[in-house]
Order: sequence, then structure tokens, then C-alpha cells
Amino acid sequence: MTIRFVSVVGADTGLLDAAITHYRTLGVQAFHIARHIESFDDPDYRRSQDVVTHHGLSFAAVHQGPWDEDLNAYLIRAQMRRHPSDWWVVADLDEFHVYDRPLTNIIATCEASGYDHVKGALLDRIAADGSLPALQPDTPIWEQYPLAGLLTLRVPGAGSSKVTLARGDVQLHLGQHGAIAGRLLPAEQAFPQVHHFKWTDSVLARLVQREKAYASGDWHLTYPDTVDESRRMLKHFETNNGRIDVTSRELELHRCGNQYTDYTPWPDLIPTLETVR
Repeated sequence: MTIRFVSVVGADTGLLDAAITHYRTLGVQAFHIARHIESFDDPDYRRSQDVVTHHGLSFAAVHQGPWDEDLNAYLIRAQMRRHPSDWWVVADLDEFHVYDRPLTNIIATCEASGYDHVKGALLDRIAADGSLPALQPDTPIWEQYPLAGLLTLRVPGAGSSKVTLARGDVQLHLGQHGAIAGRLLPAEQAFPQVHHFKWTDSVLARLVQREKAYASGDWHLTYPDTVDESRRMLKHFETNNGRIDVTSRELELHRCGNQYTDYTPWPDLIPTLETVR
């Protein structure tokens, strides 16, 4: 059995190098990274190719064309179905999984009891002052964004539940918020943290583009809530002078490193987080 990783790289590629390094550290043996581009002339396409080449990899697929809400799931499913009996770590590029024990241990638990996927929840990583700093390639991302909390769940009200690990024959919902069928490992046996490094200097422009493109119909929209979620997040930035309000108790923000036990409220939050979308 091979532990495989699948993700789709879009317009923001700054985390690509760190993501490959992180998931290799977790024990991933094969990488299936799909690349979405709107044009082959995009200079960031060449830069992203250089990153994967540096790691001895190549893109598993390159999709050229406009974005739509279904595309991510389509590209992920196309890869997973190639190896239906293997186990897949599934993550967006800005999602860094942290588990309480080795992946091989969790997979063995699933196989022994007939479970075929594992679900956790987002922990948003935020700069200490709530600003949106650019990524610094020479500094660990955990140090650049030292706060962890529930921004995605509490401000835009977006889905924070994430399938993190699944056998290749399990089909996932859009955004990996759940599985269409299969047996889920109970949260009391494993509930991974999905550290969400979205809140960088590029996020405001991406949110504005996302809201306009989905609202206008330029991008195909499956879930209308997506537009309202973007608007709520943009309103938060407007209210707080372009920053995240790190003083808000609702966000459950705490200093956090890269170990499962670093975010101290996690055990108490699991009963709530396992029930949200």
C-alpha cells in the first residue's frame, strides 16, 4: 500500500514548497498535484513547475481554462480513482494536516475496523497582530502565523469540516467537507487538525475576485452561500482596517506551534467541530 497525496494548485502558489515538505514529513510516498491555470503564459506557472521539479516531482495533470466551483473536486477525483485501494491524504494547498499519531497507525486502525475515511476540522493560522503578511520563504510558516483559531467557522460561517484521509474509492463532496458514502472513523478515535494558512497578503485580492466572479456568473457556482461567505469576510476586513480582529474571544485564538497538543482548546472543541459542515 502507498500513502498518496492529492491537491490542486491554483492562482496562489506561495505555499507549494512548504506543503510538499510538510506532507513528506508525514510519510506521504507519492504526490498527485494537479495544476489549474487560465493561461500557459502565466509566469507563475513556470515558477510552480520549478518548485515541483526541485522536489523531484511533476504535475500529475494541468488543466487550462476558467475556474468553477466543481473543478477542484473533479481534478481530485480523477487522481484518486487511479489507485482506489490506496490511502490518500487530501488537502487544499493552504491546508497543513496535523495528526495525533503517525498516518500508518491511523490507516491501520481504519482497516482493522472497516472505516474508509477520516475527518477533522480547520484551524486558521493568523499573524500575531491580525495583519496579512507576505510569506517569508526562509522562516517556518508556523512562526509567521503563530495564532490558531476558528476564523473560517465563526466569521464567514463557511464549512470547516474536512476529510483529510480517505481510501481512493471514496468520493468526496466539494471542498472535501464530507464523503458521499462510506464509513467515517469516529472522532474519538482520531480527529485531525487542518492548519489553514490562507490569511496571507494575497487573500484580500482573491476574496474580491471570488465574490465578483461567482456573483456575476463568470465562474460556475454550485452553492450560493459561497458569495455571502466572501462578503462577510470582506466586511470583517473593512470593519477592522484590513486586519483580522485578534481580540475577538469568539475566534478562540491561541498561540500554537506545529504539534497536535499545541492548541490547548482542541479536545474541548471536538464535540462541536465534528458536527459542523
